[in-house]
Amino acid sequence: MMARKVTLVALLAAIYAVVSLLPGFPVVGVPGSDIRLTRSLEMGYGVALGPFLGPLSAFVGAVVGRVATGGGAAILFTPLALVSSFMAAAMARQRIFGLRGWAVSMLLMAGIILLWYATPAGQSIPLYAAPHLIGLGIILVLRGRITDLLHSEKRRSLFAGLILSSYPSTMAGQMLGNLIFLVLFSPAPAFFMTVLPITIFERAVITVVAAIVGVPLVLAVRAYFGEGQEKADQKNPRQPAGVFKSAAIQGEVLI
Repeated sequence: MMARKVTLVALLAAIYAVVSLLPGFPVVGVPGSDIRLTRSLEMGYGVALGPFLGPLSAFVGAVVGRVATGGGAAILFTPLALVSSFMAAAMARQRIFGLRGWAVSMLLMAGIILLWYATPAGQSIPLYAAPHLIGLGIILVLRGRITDLLHSEKRRSLFAGLILSSYPSTMAGQMLGNLIFLVLFSPAPAFFMTVLPITIFERAVITVVAAIVGVPLVLAVRAYFGEGQEKADQKNPRQPAGVFKSAAIQGEVLI
C-alpha cells in the first residue's frame, strides 16, 4: 500500500507542475509573478490525501512548476501551497495532533491573521483582513460540520464541504503571501487596499474551482485506496473486508 501512496503523491505533484505551466493571474507590483489556477488544486489534495501527503504533493508540484517556468521571486511563495493544503486537510480530519481538525485549522489561520496585524501595514489598514476574518468565522461557526460534509459520499454534500473548507484555506495562504510580500518588497499599505477587490474575486474563483475539481479527485482517491484494500483482503481473509475503504472515507489512512 505504501507503493500506492508514493505513486499517487508523485502523480499529483506532476499534475500540479504541469497545470502550473498554464498562464495565471498576474500579481500587481511583482514582475514575473502570478497567481495560477493550480492554487485550486491545493485544497483538494489536502482533503483527498490527508495532512501530510496532501501538502507534500502540492508543495513538490509548486516547486517543480515554478522552477520549470523560470523560478524568480515567485518560487519564494511556494510555501503557500503547504498552508492552503494543510488547512483543508485538517478540516477533513476528526482529530490531528490531539486536537479537533477544525480547531487546528482555526488556530493556524488565527495565527497568520495575528501576524498580519502585528505588522505596521496590518495596523494601518485594519479592514483589509475582513475577508480573511470571514474565513476564520466560517470555521468557528461550522466547526465539525465541515468535517462531516467532507466525509460524505454524496457529491452535493462533498461539494459544499469543499466550498466551506477551500475559502478559509485559500485565504490563509493568501495572507501568508502578503506577509512574504511585505518582507521582500515593503510596499505601502495603500497597495494592499488597492488590490483587495482583485484579491476577493480571485479567491472566490479559486474556491469554486477547488470544489469543482476536488469532488472527483476525492472520490477517485477513495476508490483507488478502497480497491487496494480489497485486493489485500483477498490475500488476508482475517482482515474484515471494507475496513480500509471505510477508513479512507473518514480520512484516517493517508497520514
